[in-house]
Amino acid sequence: MTAATAPSAACPAGTGGKMEDYLASGRSVSGPLVGRMIAAALKMGECNACMKRIVAAPTAGACGVLPAVLLPCGETLGLPDEKLVEALYVAAGFGRIIAGKASISGAQSGCQAEIGSASAMAAAAIVHLRDGTGRQMANAAALALKSLLGLVCDPVGGLVEVPCIKRNVIGAVNALTAAEMALAGIESRIPADEVIEAMGEIGDMMPAALRETAQGGLAATETGRKWGEE
Repeated sequence: MTAATAPSAACPAGTGGKMEDYLASGRSVSGPLVGRMIAAALKMGECNACMKRIVAAPTAGACGVLPAVLLPCGETLGLPDEKLVEALYVAAGFGRIIAGKASISGAQSGCQAEIGSASAMAAAAIVHLRDGTGRQMANAAALALKSLLGLVCDPVGGLVEVPCIKRNVIGAVNALTAAEMALAGIESRIPADEVIEAMGEIGDMMPAALRETAQGGLAATETGRKWGEE
């Protein structure tokens, strides 16, 4: 890994700090847990963009989702590190299934395969933190992944900052809501295996311009093209 660079268009540092300042102001609508998840996801995405050391879980572009979920939840619930490690194993298991049945690559299946997979993994992990059942974990993963089906991969300038960093936030919050539904006994009408398979099929149908080539989507907007040129 290389050392961090100075803030620039290629290293958009500061959004996580802005979120923390906003939380400290007491004006947050979402509350401390969700607010901390948002800040953590932004900061992890910034670390990745600035070439600091991160863990690709399941990919570098989606590296902010799991830590943004597990660390704030672990602290809020007062859980020991051992429980968080167990949750990581749960997340890894679901990630392996997704990679085997579909894809975790944005270049192959769009951002649904990166942020979507990370969100599904995190949702299952949250259920484990609350001692949920395996069925609830599978439902949480399904609910999270199907909510992000069809999400394209359109990095502006071909770089993993815009819109990728903010999508980590969406993946984290989506995981929390999916886990809460599963823990409440709400089930996905479509089983997890079939949701994963559907994600893979959708990825196969996506045009190349929407799969990490920076040729379509936000990357092809007027502003996106200007950022890419800079």
